[in-house]
Amino acid sequence: MIRPEEFLQRRKKIFDSIEDNSVLILYAGIGKKRSEDENHPYMANRNFYYLTNIKQEGSIYVLVKYDNLYKEFLFVQPYNELKEKWTGKRLTIDEASELSKIDNVLTLDCFDSRLDLILNRKEKLYGDIVNLYLDLDKEQKIDEDKYTEDVASGLKANYPYLNVKNIYRNIMLLRMVKSKAEIEEFKEAIAKTNIGLKQIMKNLKPDLYEYQMSSLFFYTIQDYDYSDLSFPTIAASGVNATCLHYPTPTAKINNGDLMLFDLGAKNNEYCADISRTYPVNGRFNPLQAKIYRIVLGCNKMVIETVKPGITLKELNDKVIEYLANECLKAGLINDKADISKYYFHGVSHHIGLDTHDCSDRTLPLQPGNIISDEPGLYFKELGIGVRIEDDILVTEDGALNLSGNILKEIEDIEKAMQYQVFEK
Repeated sequence: MIRPEEFLQRRKKIFDSIEDNSVLILYAGIGKKRSEDENHPYMANRNFYYLTNIKQEGSIYVLVKYDNLYKEFLFVQPYNELKEKWTGKRLTIDEASELSKIDNVLTLDCFDSRLDLILNRKEKLYGDIVNLYLDLDKEQKIDEDKYTEDVASGLKANYPYLNVKNIYRNIMLLRMVKSKAEIEEFKEAIAKTNIGLKQIMKNLKPDLYEYQMSSLFFYTIQDYDYSDLSFPTIAASGVNATCLHYPTPTAKINNGDLMLFDLGAKNNEYCADISRTYPVNGRFNPLQAKIYRIVLGCNKMVIETVKPGITLKELNDKVIEYLANECLKAGLINDKADISKYYFHGVSHHIGLDTHDCSDRTLPLQPGNIISDEPGLYFKELGIGVRIEDDILVTEDGALNLSGNILKEIEDIEKAMQYQVFEK
């Protein structure tokens, strides 16, 4: 668990990154409407949570910087006995303060008047505020039919001297570099993911259905410690594995096929993102093994190549070259240019509070980045799709495979699956 003091240190870095005589407003947001009387499951705005440690719907964070002085406020929903009977307990003022290490915690009904005191130059309690920082990333819904861009327009109309600025990039740059505590959260998320994958290897067999395997993974991590999924599990057998984000795991699993899993468990909001490909009957046939070894070799090449200074584009270019050369040598393609038919996605993305975490993909990698390593080959005409994905920490002089304990060698997978079959 990340200590509340770390969230305070993050906010101080944001304070240092913004101009003097400024106010920053961040919103936790609300759930989006799903049907007439139901919302989609609520998830706090990731940037809001990253700075506050608060997940409660409707909360607002305000940071004021004037004459290089530091002042911050947190606004949370007031106690409401009736609502708590329906939707559960809410944070008290003291609880919110302890979680966030913010001293000035007020209820939401105080927000408008407090903000006016900050922005209104008649009072000058906080000097002459010139800049208004908001998270202007799209889809930042903060109320019914209200987004942060609407807030910007409204405040600009009432306080025309404000310069509206987007804080998104400032927070993104912080989120891209993981702390020691964040790395530990990843390790826990990956360990739970491994527990789920072991159950899949133990139970995978012909004539089951794909959804039974995805359900098994979800049940396993829920049973372990009520963990949530990083994203909806991809469980694709046979030709279905050649669809990158295969959405409907309803097919029967056939003997002799490979089955591709792309999945992950969360730990305290941090997302593991792992892919493994298993033979349904516990044995790779020669063609499957040939394709699998090429992907595995590429996966290992990426780990050896990752280091500070390289970009994700440069990494993907090396992957394309590797896969093209190996597939040509194996007789799987007739021309290196044909590789685009069988490998058609990027090899890497940043991972964090979101599976595809906020990032500037053009920036060179630096120590503390956590990225995916996910080469794949997809031969629809052969009914074979293979992807092998690990989560990689960029270190001072190279890379560390955080998911190195999850089996991926052919011999280890076959041994594990055959042993479990024998046990039955």
